[in-house]
Amino acid sequence: MHDLRIGVTGDRKGRELVDALARHGARVVHGPTVTSVPPPCDRLLVEETDAILEARPAWLVASTGAGMRAWAQAAEAHGRGAALRALVGATPGVARGPKALGGLRTLGGDAVFVSPQETDADVADWLAAHVVRGEAVAVQVHGADSGAAYAGLGDLGARVLRASAYRCVLPLDLGPAHRLVRAVADGALDVVVATSSPAVTNLFTIADEAGLRRAATLALRTSVAAAAVGPVTARAFEAAGVPVAVMPTRYRTADLVRALQGWAQRRRMVPAAVHERIELVPDTCIARSGAHAVALGPREFAVLAALVRRPEVVCTPTQLAREAWGHEPPEDPTQVKHQISRLRRKLGSAGACLETVRGVGYRYRPLQSASQEDDDMTNLDAHGIGMLR
Repeated sequence: MHDLRIGVTGDRKGRELVDALARHGARVVHGPTVTSVPPPCDRLLVEETDAILEARPAWLVASTGAGMRAWAQAAEAHGRGAALRALVGATPGVARGPKALGGLRTLGGDAVFVSPQETDADVADWLAAHVVRGEAVAVQVHGADSGAAYAGLGDLGARVLRASAYRCVLPLDLGPAHRLVRAVADGALDVVVATSSPAVTNLFTIADEAGLRRAATLALRTSVAAAAVGPVTARAFEAAGVPVAVMPTRYRTADLVRALQGWAQRRRMVPAAVHERIELVPDTCIARSGAHAVALGPREFAVLAALVRRPEVVCTPTQLAREAWGHEPPEDPTQVKHQISRLRRKLGSAGACLETVRGVGYRYRPLQSASQEDDDMTNLDAHGIGMLR
């Protein structure tokens, strides 16, 4: 990773990432595009806490360990600490992952379910099968999410209450972010790294306000790679028309650093002159290659996304099943193989990008067109957003 030029968009986790990348010899441009309102100063969090304490929810969702601890600290600062700990200890918990489970246990609670997929969508899917009409569900959402994944529980008659321990906003000082955006637009970076979806959204908002969105988006489609810590962040890039080139198999900062190391090594070895690539439109489950666009089923799309967001990385069938099925993996282990077969048929010539690695799993090997830059210019609208339809 020596001399790799990396732009980092995060604030709190961004500082840790900057230090880790610098230790590996990278040249880092730190331009936070997002910051968090300190929980003890957030009056809205106090109001959300009071509403949850009054509702006595039947379920309590922990999204992040840091968020649970910050929530508890804010509650202590406002005289609600004991009440919140009593509620957590008495309420069946559901955790988005092992760190969230640790946060629950720190507050005296525990989890009846921990998402193997480590996503809010998986937790919401599990709750949908267990919640009873009329029950209240309290969700500690992280700053990178508004809790939209749990909206479907309301359709089942549940009452969803949110507590945002970290509320994401634009930084007061936008100077570093503007410098980062300019470096992206000028192609002066090799890769831009994001650890939250608001950081990505704000990156394009800042670029738009600076009149650089078209240039920044084009650079991220051609010469500057996008790296995301996990699928939620990846979808934010893809919604802006930017493909993700680096994503770790585990959604952790340390794993993201290792994924960047692997990407840097492959980048030196793999030639740039190739001829086709697949792009994702997550909100519609559409995959596009050149002029060919195909609508996929949710699980087909999830399997494809797990591969496409990790170019040249071999993914095991177990990993693909976890990302596509979540907490309900298929009883038949060959289901992943069937999904890959269907994807190859539907994708036509682009299906050749999905390679079987015998005895290990599957790999996406992108084939980028020699005229890709001209195609990318055509696919950008007046706002610089990729039109992947």
